[in-house]
Parts: sequence; C-alpha cells; structure tokens
Amino acid sequence: MHRFHVMKSSLLLAIWCALVAVGSGGCAGIPVCQLNSECQHGFYCLGGKCLRDCAEAEFDCLDGYVCNANGQCEGTGTSGMGGAGGTTKSVTSATTGGAGAGGATVSSSVAAGGATASSTTGTGGAPTKGLLDVCTTAAQCTLGHCEPMTVGGKSRCTTACTASAQCPRGTRCLNYGNGKYCLGDDVGRSCSGPSSCNASCLSVQGGPSYCTAPCASGADCPNGYGCNNDPGQSVCIRAEGYCTSASECTQACDPNPPLLIGGCTALCATAADCPQRAVPLTPWTCFGGYCLRPTDVIGTLEGGYSPTEYHCNGGQVANLCNDGLNTSFTSSTPPTPPAINCQSPPEQSVAGAADDSCVNSCRYGGGCAYGFNCVALGDLVTERIGVCMPSGAGEPGSACANNTQCVFGYCANNKCSRDCTVDGICPGGLQCKNGGAPAVEGQVFKRCE
Repeated sequence: MHRFHVMKSSLLLAIWCALVAVGSGGCAGIPVCQLNSECQHGFYCLGGKCLRDCAEAEFDCLDGYVCNANGQCEGTGTSGMGGAGGTTKSVTSATTGGAGAGGATVSSSVAAGGATASSTTGTGGAPTKGLLDVCTTAAQCTLGHCEPMTVGGKSRCTTACTASAQCPRGTRCLNYGNGKYCLGDDVGRSCSGPSSCNASCLSVQGGPSYCTAPCASGADCPNGYGCNNDPGQSVCIRAEGYCTSASECTQACDPNPPLLIGGCTALCATAADCPQRAVPLTPWTCFGGYCLRPTDVIGTLEGGYSPTEYHCNGGQVANLCNDGLNTSFTSSTPPTPPAINCQSPPEQSVAGAADDSCVNSCRYGGGCAYGFNCVALGDLVTERIGVCMPSGAGEPGSACANNTQCVFGYCANNKCSRDCTVDGICPGGLQCKNGGAPAVEGQVFKRCE
C-alpha cells in the first residue's frame, strides 16, 4: 500500500493507494468474414477477419500487416526508411520568456544523438518482440524498428508515427533520422546540446540546461512544467524549483505568498499553459501572465527532491514540495514529519527522513519528467490519481521488492509491472489485466501481469 501527503486548505491530507485483487480480463473473438458487408458498421473484411480502422498495427491488424496512412491494415514486405542517416541538424530559436524573466535558448536535434533510425531487413527468423520490448536489432521487432528510447539509453521495439497519440504512453512521436518514431520522453534530463536530447536542449541563463519537447498546452508536459505557448517554438518549460531571482529559472521566479519559499514559474496566456496536476487536485491558475500555484501548495521543491523539507504553516507542519505531495518511494507507509515547534518563532525549515521524497502527481497525457513514470498508485478513495514513480532497472516480469526496482516504476505482487491503463501494452510477454477499483481519469485501472 502506497501513501502520499498533500496539503489541502492548509490541512495535511493523507493519500494512499490500495492495490486490490486483479480480475480476469479478455477480448471478444474477431468475427470471420469473406465480404465487408458481413462485418458490422465501422469494420472491413481482411484476411477472413473483421477489422476496424487502425491506429496501431500491433493491436489493430493481423500479423505481418501495417497500419497505412488511411488508417487501414495492409500487408507489407520488408520495411525501411531509405536515405542517408547519421546527420544531426541543430536549430537555435529566439529567446523564450518575457519581462523580468530568465532567458532560455532552444536547440533542436532532428536525429536524436545523430543516430540513424533502424529498420527491418527481412533477414533471419520471424520477429517476435512487440512494442517496448528490449531489442538489439530491428529484425527482432514485429513493427520493424528497434531504437534507443533516449540518447545513449536502452533500445526497445518501437513504431513509426505521425502524432504522439499513436505512441505508447510515456513516449512521444519525434523526428528521428528521416522519419518520425515513438521515442522516450526525456523532458527534464540534463543536457549539453541538442545531441544530448531526443528533441531539444533548452539552455537556461543562470541555470542548468535540460531536455524539452514540443507542446500545444501544459497538458502535453510533465507536471511541474508549463508550455510557453510561443507559436512555432512551443516547448515544455520547467516551473518548479527554489529561486530567489528570475535568473535562476527558465522564465520567471514567483517569490510571493502563499509560497513560503520562492519558486520558478512559467509565463502563460491561460491556465492551460500552466503545469497540470492530477484531477481532482486544485489546479494552477494564470494571473498577470504568470502561472501561479494553487493555494494548497506552499513550497516549490521539485518531484524527486529528497529529503523533503517541512515548515510551519498556519500552526501546522507542512511539506514544501512543488505539488504538495511527499512519500517514501521504498516504504509502504508515509514518513513521519519531523518535530517542529510551530508555537515558538522563528519558524524554520526542517528536513524530513532520508527516504522522504517530494513526488509529483501526473496525468497520463503529460506523463512525468525524465527518470520517472506515471503510475496510478494514488488513491483518493473514490478515484485514483497518477503519481511519478522513479525508474529502476527491472524489466516487466522480473522479481522486485518495491517500485524503485522496476524500469516502469511499478512493482505488483513482487513482479515488475507496467501501468497499461491507456494503451494496453505489456512488454515481456505479460498481459494487461484489470487492476481493481477505483478508476483513474475515468478509465478502469489496468496493469501488466
């Protein structure tokens, strides 16, 4: 059972997740047909089976077929990208930000790390690995592509794409070589230039550079990041972390109450440009062109910050985490806050236990910053929320004692798992099964077993 602390109306509210017994799941059989007219509306007949318009070949089409540009399954021979690879193109944009803001420059890489995307050669045995399975060559993958999920990272089977909505959760559709492929989300990763990132490296005046990615709104970015809403150059902007001046932030520093410590923030036109917390937590707002934290948040320490710091707030001890949430990533019980005498000024910030860490809530669409995975482990009694769990090394199906030991940040029944609620994808030959109530984002929670 995992538990989390969140400030709400100046009261400390415990949030915990109870993982209940898994129900059996299954899919209805696919009807046999000879003519399109024998299939129900919205389906067509292919290879003796009724299929609907496809989005992802592995799930919507027969073996050996791909999903074409018209959204229909079609047979294919060998696949390849064609053209020369290994060329990296860098583009430097104008400085992001505004009045009183810290400057930042975006450098983009068309080919992540200057690499060439691989493709199926048609040689060797039949491919057996599906999406997100670890691979060494494209010939092992049913969709014909084996790529590093991040620059210098582990290679996994992936697919070509035109939009991130077609990609497995936690990945983005990005330019790579001479095409677009589903690659890992590395927003927030430290970088020294475009070759360090899947998409872009954002250089911050007075602060560390970090990888970023294109966005249309804050919902496309990890919680703790806003979208700068700059036509033609909209990218995810870090809006969490301690600051005393704008020069320490990508765009701006917010030193005002109700915050007890100054915090970086982002510029905005509407609240949609701001970081997005899990529903139903109180959202950020946009005021005077700046993203402002909700009133239940009094600190700015980023997700993963450890040990959590505490302060007196209205006579009560509260954490200073950017999302108001803290937990022990390895323990099943919340860390006990340190003793602070809130009746005896001056008030002071006090560090929590060594395993007490700030943790961000998350939405599946925005996901989590680099090194973390959005897993629906937060339980608000009537609904689940996603929380950003750190990534380990264990592949799905391998033994684990806690979430931190698993590559997708989730250990269930002492086996590494993956939250498959949104996409149904389970690497390692596991199956996506009902994980039990409550629901998350209006969907039945599912996990790989």
